[in-house]
Formats: sequence, C-alpha cells, structure tokens
Amino acid sequence: MERDGNVVLIGEEVANFGGGAYGAAKGLPARFPKQIVNTPISEAGFTGLGLGAAMSGMRAIVEIMFPDFSLVAADQLFNQIAKVRHMYGGGTDVPLVARTRVAAGFGYGAQHSMDPVGLFGLFSGWRVVAPANAFDYIGLFNTAMTSLDPVLIIEHGALYGRKFPLPAASRDYCIPFGKARVVREGAGITVLGYGSMAQRLQDLGARLDASGVEAEIIDLRTVDFAGIDYETIGRSVEKTGVLAVVEEAPKSQSIGAGIIAEAVERFFDFLDGPPGHITSLDVPPSVSRVLERAALLSDEAVVDQLIAMVRRRWK
Repeated sequence: MERDGNVVLIGEEVANFGGGAYGAAKGLPARFPKQIVNTPISEAGFTGLGLGAAMSGMRAIVEIMFPDFSLVAADQLFNQIAKVRHMYGGGTDVPLVARTRVAAGFGYGAQHSMDPVGLFGLFSGWRVVAPANAFDYIGLFNTAMTSLDPVLIIEHGALYGRKFPLPAASRDYCIPFGKARVVREGAGITVLGYGSMAQRLQDLGARLDASGVEAEIIDLRTVDFAGIDYETIGRSVEKTGVLAVVEEAPKSQSIGAGIIAEAVERFFDFLDGPPGHITSLDVPPSVSRVLERAALLSDEAVVDQLIAMVRRRWK
C-alpha cells in the first residue's frame, strides 16, 4: 500500500476491531484510510466489487471471514473470478487476492469451520496456496501480489498464535507457486501435507522417528490442481515406495484423492503398496469442542496410520 495506491483491502470489519476480525490489517486503517474498505455482510457483493476493481487495474485483497461464507459468493468466486481470464481470451487480468481463515478446532460449528481447499480445487483459474509458517506466508503473499491470476490464501487459526523465525533484513522475497518444500527427509514413507497439517507433521517428526517411521515430510505449499509439485513428490516416492496424503479436512472436502490418483498414474512403478489418504471424519463439525475433537484428525491417528502403512498393514 505504501508503494501502490491502487491496492485495496475489502471485507467485513477490516477497518474495525484494531485491524479486522483477526488483526490482519492492524495499523493499516489509520495509515491508508482510503485503501481499507469496510463492507456490509454481503460476500457476493464485495467479492464482485473486488473482481471489478481488479479488472479495472487495481489490486484487490478480499477477506472472506470464514471459508464457509464463500458459498454465499459462489457465483462471483467460481463462475466469474475463476473463469474471466479464460472467457476474455487472456485479454483481461484479474490481480485479486482472496484471504480466508480455517477455524476448525475452535468450536465454531458446522457453518464456520470449513477447509475450502477441495471446493476451490473444483474450479480451474484459481491459484491456491496454504502457508504452514510465517516465512512461507510472506513469500507466497508477495508472489500473489504480483500474480495476474486470482489467488486464494488459506490461513489456519491454529497458526495465528505461533511465532516463526523471519529474515532480519528484507521481507520482499517471493516463493514461487508450484514449489513444494521437503520439511524432513526420510526413506520409509512420503507424507504430504499443507497449511497447519504440514506444521503438525513437522512437529510430529521426532515421534514418528521413535515409532520407527522414517517419514519424508513434504509441505505442498501450492494446492490448486495445476500447482501440485509432482516433480518433488515423484523424487520422494521413488525413494520411499509409499505415499500418504494427510489432511485435516473431511475426505469429501479434501484434495488427497485427486493427488493420489495422479500420483498412481505418474509413479505406479515406484509404489510398492497402496497410497493412503488420512483425513478427519466426514461429518459437519460440532459447536461442542469435545465432539469436534472426536471428529477431527488427531496426532495419534496420524502416527498410528503412518506406522500401519510403513509396515504394509494399511487399514
């Protein structure tokens, strides 16, 4: 915003509560009052406004408070924003960045806890990234702000309170889309995750080692279909012979099945066991944290199922 007066942030309460519902715009309303735009509760309206602004030469950042609310704006997000560059034959750019926060695990209930990766994955045209730490968030956000395609940034509330190391000097670095990161090397099984799950898998590294699971953990970073880094996945599967995709999302809202299908086509000769897809239960989350915790994928279930896969006893 300091460098470009055409950058605008649009969304519900983004100029209130000290910088929006999650503090993402902290300090910005006072510095850039004309570039932080509060909206009514009207997702279809303000996402459409963001599209119009982007097509008119502005750079729009649209905050969708909860991913579930993207369904209210489905026509604008999926029938318009995702398709407009294609429909105009590449003659119109759509430099729009949408941000949304996954709130699974907070007891917010079925209408405020969706993981949107599977939904957005149904519509080509969107670039979708899911940072697992602050370093990747900055790098992927900077790349998103140079993109001429619409970009969805999936944030997770479980990462908001965590602190991560950042470079002391410049924060102008970019992380390219479509480049996964090998978080932890191993020879026993290839384990794919993204967002908060990639961070959880990294945190579970020592526990997996103690259980005899030499896991090669890969943070996908980019999770739209066109951006999955199969080159990195293939190198790992050739080494380990086993592939698991671990997601906090319910199976019906996940992307793992698609990744596995593509990986089987590409790397069938490297696999010496069936790939595994580890997800949360396929039920709407409850406002009861006890019931929600029972439905969400636990660390214990992740470890147990990865052990079973390494021992070729996949359940």
